[in-house]
Amino acid sequence: MRKHLSQNKFALLLTAGSWLLLVLGVWLLPVAFSGYLQEDRDTLFWYVLSQTGGVYGTPVLGILLCLLAARQQRGLKLQAQSFTVAFLFLLFTLGSMALLNEYVIKPLAEVPRPSHQFLLGGKGQEASLLDTFYLQSAEARRLYLAKYLRNNPEKYRQISPLVLEHWVSEAGYSFPSGHSQNAFLLGSMLTMWLGLQLPRRHRPWLVLPMLWAVLVCMSRVALGVHSELDVTLGSATGMLLAYLFSLSGVLKKAFRVTTHPEGERL
Repeated sequence: MRKHLSQNKFALLLTAGSWLLLVLGVWLLPVAFSGYLQEDRDTLFWYVLSQTGGVYGTPVLGILLCLLAARQQRGLKLQAQSFTVAFLFLLFTLGSMALLNEYVIKPLAEVPRPSHQFLLGGKGQEASLLDTFYLQSAEARRLYLAKYLRNNPEKYRQISPLVLEHWVSEAGYSFPSGHSQNAFLLGSMLTMWLGLQLPRRHRPWLVLPMLWAVLVCMSRVALGVHSELDVTLGSATGMLLAYLFSLSGVLKKAFRVTTHPEGERL
């Protein structure tokens, strides 16, 4: 473990510092529901960032990581093998965590989304639609929300159509945030992998994947689809998984890590 800490010191400090920055940002700054109105200039910014950590952006970033790993190998055959191993590892890891989160953890926690509370009223309030909303299937919830918004166009006309559509599609429970978990898992793994590949003078570039992960988490709060607690614990889970993969040697095997000569000491 001491050797692992020595080799990965910069990456570990960066990932932990990024998580702390996220926690301070979402809990101390007015981030919640800060980017959901049509008139808000940052609404599109938060929406696009959120998509990069979802079903569209995550596969692209995962494939990019696999290509970077394969590029380190010599010969087309070794490159193809490296890409396949890394891709299958990411597919299994991200896929299994997403399924576990969506169909086991979230239903057990039963935490309503802030966006659902905003539209339907707080849980337990008199005549609250939220009390019966989660008794339906996920698809029935989407249909219900779409119909509800069509029947109340004036009430929510100031909200960005992109955000409303996103609120309808995100019909599941809230806790923990899957986007935050995936963002910090991918960002941390990329940081730990590059931390062993890059010479010391290039390591400041490792800030970029972690900055992306922090902003994805903040976007979920800004759009109103997750609470501060959702992204705090979701991101912590992703970061912890990445660290365990690195400590156990799984990350090195999956991405064929070769330590840079300068990687032994900071």
